[in-house]
Amino acid sequence: MTKKFRYLPFLNGVYSTAPGIKPTNKNAKKEDRQILQIDDHYMAYLYNKKKCREENIHKYYLEHELKPSTIKTVNAYLLKSMLYEYSNFFLKLDENQLLNKFNNELIELTNDGVSVKSNFYQSAFDALVSQLQEDVAVFQLGNDKDYLAAIHLCAPNHWSPADKIGRAFDVIHRPIPNMDATNQHYQKILDTIIKKRGPFTRFAWGIATDERLNHHPDPPTNTAHIDWHGRQPKEDESPIYVRVERQNLVGFPEINAFMFTIRTFFYNVETFTTEEKRQLWSAVQSMSVESLHYKGLADWKDRLKQKLNISALEHSSNLSG
Repeated sequence: MTKKFRYLPFLNGVYSTAPGIKPTNKNAKKEDRQILQIDDHYMAYLYNKKKCREENIHKYYLEHELKPSTIKTVNAYLLKSMLYEYSNFFLKLDENQLLNKFNNELIELTNDGVSVKSNFYQSAFDALVSQLQEDVAVFQLGNDKDYLAAIHLCAPNHWSPADKIGRAFDVIHRPIPNMDATNQHYQKILDTIIKKRGPFTRFAWGIATDERLNHHPDPPTNTAHIDWHGRQPKEDESPIYVRVERQNLVGFPEINAFMFTIRTFFYNVETFTTEEKRQLWSAVQSMSVESLHYKGLADWKDRLKQKLNISALEHSSNLSG
């Protein structure tokens, strides 16, 4: 397997919290039209999910008033996508048996489309998402309310699923600076996602000082918070990364719900071209003070500038000008 994906959403040189959703099917490349993506790091992502389960799966996988009809529909969609997009990875042996050919794991689902025959997995949703590099959430709408009904998040980016489960879309995003405009009109956004089905794709990004997927705000037992937290360069030679989330939204009007996938990527800033470094710095410079604090960049933005060698790039640009 030699599949690699490269997404650099900062290349317009401006940081934004706008929805920025675009139809997934309009992408030129087939791989970018897929909801699920598997690459060379597949086993590392599955290992991370395994470690989360060993620590406490209920810290990362939660449900709230989850309707059987909703999760049955989501499970069916995930299963169909896995078999269609990655037939070389997944094989359906009979009506309810799914084989992961990469690690030889056999998943035995039940006829109700909700449960799983396992002492290891909590549900069919748990079993299916545990085969993917993506994290998956499910939003339910109805009776003049919307809420996060299920979330399976083993790569949290400094936020806890327990703080979000059961809450409305605008409440979930309220801590994010500069989201007021989006939150005021979020009902229209959700309506578009569900009624137009999509799928839609958007990207979010930030700066990281490690490639650890799991940055749950509460560290595992016997782990120092300062070591676990990250977002602090350790030394001049330590790498700095752009952490990118590819987020897909798939609407299900028949159940008045939508599925939200999150796939995390890391890119070492030293691998960027000169122009990419310039655009990254421009985007960081465009962040508000509140956004810099939220992204954990406020205390070491100058360190990033040094790592990008911005002074030299600016000098070179002035000479060429």
